Amino acid sequence: IGSEGSDQCVWSQAKRMAGKAPVVVRQAILRSFVRGFATTTARTPVFAAIPRTFAVRRFATIGSEGSDSDFAPKQKVAPQGTRDVAAEIKEMVTSRKVMIFMKGTPDFPMCGFSNRAIQLLDHYKASYGAFNILEDNDVREGVKKYANWPTIPQLYINGEFIGGCDIMMEMHNTGELKKLLAEAGAIPAK
Repeated sequence: IGSEGSDQCVWSQAKRMAGKAPVVVRQAILRSFVRGFATTTARTPVFAAIPRTFAVRRFATIGSEGSDSDFAPKQKVAPQGTRDVAAEIKEMVTSRKVMIFMKGTPDFPMCGFSNRAIQLLDHYKASYGAFNILEDNDVREGVKKYANWPTIPQLYINGEFIGGCDIMMEMHNTGELKKLLAEAGAIPAK
């Protein structure tokens, strides 16, 4: 801080520390300076004179320990009726010529693989349906079981599972993807 008796140096350090501290701590720092240096010498940090309760920040806990219930974690409650997710997925897959289950939407993909898959379909100007699996966790898990394929995105053409992004890229490179899309009638004829 400076040599003993250097009040100006201690005062400027107290102001610097007070400027960054919360209001209660700032007031305690400045009060300890004004009271004098009976307990604080020039070599002792100014924070040594602050009561420990001011220097410790306390956080509220969640639950019955005093926090408001608005800040408690929320859990989605499943509806009481049983849901046949496999039937919903089958309906989505068979009702469209091309269907992709992806993270995000075609306009705003939420992962690089989904983005690349959509770029491939858009490259061919294909008409397709898309489902954002991030909005429905049941479908997210159900589509993995339906195709017995663990990753997303998943492409279906004429109700048949084709694969994910890597398989789509391989098929694009060999020309198979364009052929499948044309046979399904999902791309405009030239």
